[in-house]
Amino acid sequence: MAELKEIIKKFVVLQKYDEEIQFLEEEINYIPVEIQKQQELQLQKQHEVEQEKEEIKNLQVQLKNKDLDLQSVGQQIKKHTQELNTVKTNEQYRALLTEIEKLNQQKDTIETEILELMEKQDSLKKQIAEIEKNFSFEQTEIKQKIDQLTKRKQELEQQLEQKKNQREEFVQQIDKKYLSIYEHVHKNRDSVMSAVVQTPDGYNCGVCNMRLTEQEINDIKKYNDFILCSSCSRILYITDDLQQDTE
Repeated sequence: MAELKEIIKKFVVLQKYDEEIQFLEEEINYIPVEIQKQQELQLQKQHEVEQEKEEIKNLQVQLKNKDLDLQSVGQQIKKHTQELNTVKTNEQYRALLTEIEKLNQQKDTIETEILELMEKQDSLKKQIAEIEKNFSFEQTEIKQKIDQLTKRKQELEQQLEQKKNQREEFVQQIDKKYLSIYEHVHKNRDSVMSAVVQTPDGYNCGVCNMRLTEQEINDIKKYNDFILCSSCSRILYITDDLQQDTE
């Protein structure tokens, strides 16, 4: 009886190690996911800047094309103006004037479009300057977060290694035949909890809340053998029994 109680006490301590190890492993596994999120955010911000710069390039191409159009219209106006001095009939003269007027209207339209494009370009340049300023700040912030996460991961890995070493030292105190029972129950549970605290007042399983029979309660108190919950198959013990032994 006393021997089994001592084993269960050690199971409780061992379980605490396993809980801490699982917590550390989960936190370590979470960090690369968070780092990836930060890296994706970094790429997204960079893509936004590149998109704005690409729009500037498109505007520059449009401006260049409009300048070419303006030059072409100007040359046509100059040509037709010179032709006014060489025509021989009033009909030809009026036709040239009409064509020159149309070309002047085109010229006005193109000049207006060029001004609008230049204004848009100036506005976009200011916008890009602001975006790049924010981008630089955000990149620094993201890098700091990634560095912090990387450092945190290294610290947690050191803690995990230390905790595993402590666990390894502790299990040397437990007979292998008992340890194998704990390991079997532990590995077959969704949770790390393999030794389960049963509430002393309600006599229910402390995890699945399954009501224990009087026979099960009596068998637990005898501590002649490990009693498992009939529902979740965890090892059961009475909290007060272990506490009384330590008082």
